[in-house]
Amino acid sequence: MLRCCALIAAGTAEALTTLTARRRIRATARRRIALSAAKDDGATLPGATYEVLHEDDDILVVDKGAGLLFVPGRQPHKHDSLISRVRSTRGDAVGVAHRLDRDTSGICVLAKTKAALRALSIQFQDRQVNKTYVGAVAGVPAAEGVIDGAIGKILTPEGYNRVALLSEAEGGRAATTAYRVLETAEHSALLELAPRTGRAHQLRVHLASIGHPLLGDALHGGAAHERLCLHSARLAFAHPATKRPVAFASDAPFDATGGPPPR
Repeated sequence: MLRCCALIAAGTAEALTTLTARRRIRATARRRIALSAAKDDGATLPGATYEVLHEDDDILVVDKGAGLLFVPGRQPHKHDSLISRVRSTRGDAVGVAHRLDRDTSGICVLAKTKAALRALSIQFQDRQVNKTYVGAVAGVPAAEGVIDGAIGKILTPEGYNRVALLSEAEGGRAATTAYRVLETAEHSALLELAPRTGRAHQLRVHLASIGHPLLGDALHGGAAHERLCLHSARLAFAHPATKRPVAFASDAPFDATGGPPPR
């Protein structure tokens, strides 16, 4: 079951902690790791679910479970997704302003009207949305840091498209991630992650590039685990109708070891 999440009421939301990391890490193509050719069928996993945290006339805030596709795919086995489930009860007007990977859990916001979708999309495009993730990684990195490294798609020898470090000269797009260590275990750590850009797979690629892949991230060299240890923990934005600040939070369902946190 998904862990309970907290809503910070509109108009009273405090600004999320800004990471003031002093150690900048330049991720370069020379540090590109070998990408796994492993490939599943991409469908929603059995038992994957979601929880509605907040709903009004304009937005729907959801805590998505790991393993649930965000949007449906073209193939029949990929039709089951968060969006298809929500639209089956709330209609096709529900719109998508941002996405989470299938294997990433946590907070996301959906629009219930065209006006709300436009307003939210602008905020995401203009980087006005404050996004914070929590991830469990292999090894223990420096206490805090900022990772810089352009990201783009490459074609593996097996013919798969993969997101990886790619110089801007090769078509990569600039990407920056700030992090700080929240807790440590013997061979792993729990990090707070603040993506300053919104590239696909950015957190996964950046963490792997500095030698600390997310637990469960088989594509980028992470240790085998029952799930990808990446969780969208906080999302703060201006409500598309009232323009007042709102923020939503969700506890990560894992600790520094990747296991359930102590109660």
